[in-house]
Amino acid sequence: MIAASQQKTITCALKTLLVFIIATLVSLGMSYLGISKESIIMVYLLGVLFSSTLTSSFVWGIFNSFASLLAFNYFFTEPRFTFVMYHTTDIILLAFFLITAIVSGTMTSRLQKQILIAEKNERTSMILYQIAAGFLLVSGEKNIVMRSLSFIEEFLGCASVVKLDRNGVIYPEAANGYRIPSHTFPIQSAAGNLGVIQIFNAEEIMDKQNELIASSVATQLGIALDRENLYNEQENIKLAMEREQLRATLLRSVAHDLRSPLTALLGAGNLLADNYEKLTDEERKKLALDLSEEILWLTNLVENILNMTRINESKLVLKKNGEIIDDVVSEAISHVERHIKGRKFNVHLPEKVVMVPMDGKLIVQVLINLLENAIRHTPPDSEIALEVFEGRKVIKVVVSDTGNGIDSNIKDKLFDKFVTLDQGVTDGKRGIGLGLTICKAIVEAHGGNICAEANWPKGTRLMFTLPLEE
Repeated sequence: MIAASQQKTITCALKTLLVFIIATLVSLGMSYLGISKESIIMVYLLGVLFSSTLTSSFVWGIFNSFASLLAFNYFFTEPRFTFVMYHTTDIILLAFFLITAIVSGTMTSRLQKQILIAEKNERTSMILYQIAAGFLLVSGEKNIVMRSLSFIEEFLGCASVVKLDRNGVIYPEAANGYRIPSHTFPIQSAAGNLGVIQIFNAEEIMDKQNELIASSVATQLGIALDRENLYNEQENIKLAMEREQLRATLLRSVAHDLRSPLTALLGAGNLLADNYEKLTDEERKKLALDLSEEILWLTNLVENILNMTRINESKLVLKKNGEIIDDVVSEAISHVERHIKGRKFNVHLPEKVVMVPMDGKLIVQVLINLLENAIRHTPPDSEIALEVFEGRKVIKVVVSDTGNGIDSNIKDKLFDKFVTLDQGVTDGKRGIGLGLTICKAIVEAHGGNICAEANWPKGTRLMFTLPLEE
């Protein structure tokens, strides 16, 4: 600090001396040209103003004022080249010059300081605005804290760390190598003190403006962390409400959809038990077939519920293996074969064997859901087709029908949870509304896409793609 102060003093002295010498040389030149001393003294006055401006201090302007007074008296008043004055007018002229020089030099120095303060305040205001705006679009605790550290580095040029009291985390993670901090600023929020910002090696630069900048970073950091905590709490509450609503909806849907098959099972079972001897073989076979169909429907319902539960809890784990697409399609058709009987059903498969990396069990479930969806929502005389096409990078599977198409009321939310259409259906089962939602989750988990579109000339096409390579 002492060396810097001495260097500044020497620099200011040299600037003042240079201005004084230039003013004296110009004055001597003007005197040689016959210009009056009243005009010459204005040159020295300008020199005083320049001294105050260049040194940013009225002290050096005053020094220049006295030096100019002596020089003017020595070179330009009678008798010349002495410090003696005979004429009263010269004394008055020099007195007014000294007063004017001191006042003007002081005013110039103060004006310059005010300009510097205004520029510094403007810079500080711009920095504070950048800090406030810089936290608006940042989310995540780590990102918010790292943004505050980058502001300290950018605007103060100092290393810093953030210590949070709530979880004891220190940012950055490599902060153990830092020494004792020179300044500490608390991170305040509506919930209280969240921690501190510690700044290192800031002794020389920490003036009032920089303290304001650091304090502003700490304040905006507290506001941003408080906002992030509130957002996380709201998301957790929203998620809990959605889970509760999903659980309630699932229970209502399951209870409603289990009535029909359970009633049918109970009726068929009682009829078979009470009248077994009276029934013909054909009637017993028909009752057994009805029981089998109802149990199969219940099995698929339970499988869909279990898959939906895994999806909601993010526990849907894929067990990918190379599966032959023909075998997967055959397995799915075997599960819905009884429902398809009596319908026109077409299957198109690739001519060559195609191996696809997939979780075979889950993709079978997807095909079953798509086929059951087509069966349930089309009249008995409509055609259903299952087609598989091999592309360069994907395998495309299409389930199409010639029914009435997608109802406009559910077109935009076809793959949402619990979306059903209350209308007369072929098998008397309304459906729980999870089949297409599960299909979408399973296909996207494989890295594929699923969509629905109108079939030409009528009906619906549900199609999905699976990548051929992992």
